[in-house]
Amino acid sequence: MKVIMEPIEMIGWFNLKGVLMPLRFRLETKEHELKTVKVNKVLYHTEEKIAGNPMRSYTCLVAINGVEKSCELKYELNTCKWILFKI
Repeated sequence: MKVIMEPIEMIGWFNLKGVLMPLRFRLETKEHELKTVKVNKVLYHTEEKIAGNPMRSYTCLVAINGVEKSCELKYELNTCKWILFKI
């Protein structure tokens, strides 16, 4: 996987335990077009601290141009921002 570190727009849902799960996200391509990517499956999620920032990390399977790939998404708990970390 390659490190991307791009901010993304996310649609997600909370389960009964209050855990946030991603459904699909939108990112800007190199041609400045918005592309929507569906999260097919969340393999696992963990909580971690990066430079003192509490974050939730998700490893997911996504469909990009009909090809299923693994990616890592991060959610900053203090700022409520999503980041496409690796793909």
